[in-house]
Amino acid sequence: MAGFGKTKEIIDDLENESTPIEVGKDTHSHHVEKSGDPFSDLMNEYHVLDNTPLTHLFVGIAGHENTGKTAIVTDAFVNDKKAEELNEELWIIDFEGGGAANKSAFHKNNPRIKVWEPAVTLKGEPSAIDYPATHKRVMRLLQFAVDLAQKQRTPDYKGPRIWGLHVTGVDIWDNVCVNCMRIVDLNIAKDGIEAADWNKKVGHQWDWAIRKTRFHNLTGLCRLLIKAGVRVFWETHLRLTNYSWGSSEEANAKWRPDWEKASNNFMYQILICNRKDIYDDETGEVVRSEYNVTFEKSKTNARLQGQKRTILVTETGKDPQWFGLPELYDGTL
Repeated sequence: MAGFGKTKEIIDDLENESTPIEVGKDTHSHHVEKSGDPFSDLMNEYHVLDNTPLTHLFVGIAGHENTGKTAIVTDAFVNDKKAEELNEELWIIDFEGGGAANKSAFHKNNPRIKVWEPAVTLKGEPSAIDYPATHKRVMRLLQFAVDLAQKQRTPDYKGPRIWGLHVTGVDIWDNVCVNCMRIVDLNIAKDGIEAADWNKKVGHQWDWAIRKTRFHNLTGLCRLLIKAGVRVFWETHLRLTNYSWGSSEEANAKWRPDWEKASNNFMYQILICNRKDIYDDETGEVVRSEYNVTFEKSKTNARLQGQKRTILVTETGKDPQWFGLPELYDGTL
């Protein structure tokens, strides 16, 4: 079992492993040697700062299955005319498969929606998923995105341009981090199957900081994307919880986004998706469904705080009415 010192050592290694090259990195000594100007690196950074408008969209989207979570993001992307003019792309890190299904059903002919598979699979093993390799792959994908996002702000850039990054199934990412902690960092399981055995206890409470650090490596890279002008969307399911976990989790539990509990603090906007069904009194069948989004958190526009929007209405015998969520692309947020 890891002691506190060992836990800190593991966390330091994880943070160093997942740090990409970024605008703002101190290259003072290198630039002094090259040019003789002690501030040439900062002057280069200065010329990049206002190259494109930065975004402030770090949107958490939570809801039960089939409530329109992925659809409001892809719809916002295809309705952003400026993104089309600039040939910008929406990247989907698709943990739960909803991104691929949405593209197949509604946007199969749109090459600007790129769906990335994050999972690395094993062959001939009892556990189908290689969790440590999956964690490394996600870090590489995000570092790649950060690199492109920073490059696309320069005037002579000719490569791919990213409009937004959408992560589906953030709750699954959290599970990846838990399994990596148990398999790699604490060495109490050899694969995903053993990692799921909660009879193999984590030795110390502070060891859970390793899982938290692994999880928030994703947060840190997403925040770099936002600073570079890319919109970030995290999609997750709802969980009946009070975020205490363990045996006391059910006390005063509410339906909350199923992600690492500190995530709420990093989001600028949190949207809760819901579906209300109306049933026929005689047959008990659903005759009308109304899909709604509530702005639970709107740090960048207080007028939206607590507001509700209808995004879709379906009714027996009628064509569905799709309204989407224009606030995701019209500048309201």
